[in-house]
Amino acid sequence: MKKKSLNTLLLGATLAVTTPWICFAAAPMTQQQVTELVDSTIKPLLEKQHIPGMAVAVLYHGQPQFFNYGVAETEHPRAVTQHTLFELGSVSKTFTGLASGVAMQSGLINLNDRVAQHSPELKGAQWQKITLLNLATYTAGGLPLQLPDAVTDSPGLWHYFQQWQPQWPAGTMRNYSNASIGLFGALAVKNSGLSYADYLTKSVLQPLKLTRTFITIPPSAQADYAWGYNNGKPVRVTPGMLDAEAYGVKSSTGDLAKYLQANIAPADLSSDNKVLAQAIASTQTRYYRVGNMFQGLGWEMYDWPISPAEVIAASGNDIALQARPVTALKAPQSAVASSWVHKTGSTSGFGAYIAFIPEKQLGIVMLANKNYPNPDRVTAAWQILKTLADRK
Repeated sequence: MKKKSLNTLLLGATLAVTTPWICFAAAPMTQQQVTELVDSTIKPLLEKQHIPGMAVAVLYHGQPQFFNYGVAETEHPRAVTQHTLFELGSVSKTFTGLASGVAMQSGLINLNDRVAQHSPELKGAQWQKITLLNLATYTAGGLPLQLPDAVTDSPGLWHYFQQWQPQWPAGTMRNYSNASIGLFGALAVKNSGLSYADYLTKSVLQPLKLTRTFITIPPSAQADYAWGYNNGKPVRVTPGMLDAEAYGVKSSTGDLAKYLQANIAPADLSSDNKVLAQAIASTQTRYYRVGNMFQGLGWEMYDWPISPAEVIAASGNDIALQARPVTALKAPQSAVASSWVHKTGSTSGFGAYIAFIPEKQLGIVMLANKNYPNPDRVTAAWQILKTLADRK
């Protein structure tokens, strides 16, 4: 039943692309044609999922175009713009991967370091064979998706990790986990002497000029912060332990278009950002394989061209949140330009998605103020990017 519904989605995506741009397939699309493509894809999605507002950025030939739909708030309607701030949910993990990549390039950590080397609190036997890379790739042995509700402060956090026992040997199973990558981010920047938020700002946000990307939104930007909606009620994310590292970033399509450009072409960064460029490459390095998906630092990658049905299916929580066997690459594989690189992210009231194809200089950001199914996000993004990829 699941397979049939996915095929139906893909058929719908294909049939939707029946407007005049389908002709003369070799010619690049005009800005108006890109607008028609995005509108014809996103507007039905908004209606189907009853999404109050969405901001979309598309990179075509490396250049951004912005598309805005609906409102950032329903009670006092404000139009969505490229400056509207949305909660990114787990897209935040890609920022954690990048900040940690800078820490690695700066000599603060090695991914093969044992966790116990960076945390005197975690000297138990269960931690002796777990590496920072295991934490980063959700392969530590079964850390949970969420920390228990009872973990509300630092002593409670360390006590939880001290008592935790793995279900599987490190490096054998991937179990998607906020607790895992959250701990990774915290330990990766520890030797800098800065908090994670300060290290992220100094090492990533400021060099990339991401002035509209925050963990804690300042008063000066509160007016641009969208409300998320859950069952029609306004909601925002609740702070928690390791939230900054796992799901706490807020940003706009204006900033994330710049973030996409840097991830697509790190070599184009200024000479002052050599360490950051190397760090970006490390986030797209392939460390573990799960089926046809390769796990990087935050990012998940597939060889391009992709099987859309496979990627769409794998994005659903029924698969994405399952513990699955992994294969470690004998040697980590450097970033592959012919890849579909992506990450979904959600909070209770927001749904985010980023995907890009480096060799095509193509990418998309979709930020919505409603949490809606990941397969719908991937289907829409694939329809847009595949159409653009077929137009040189």
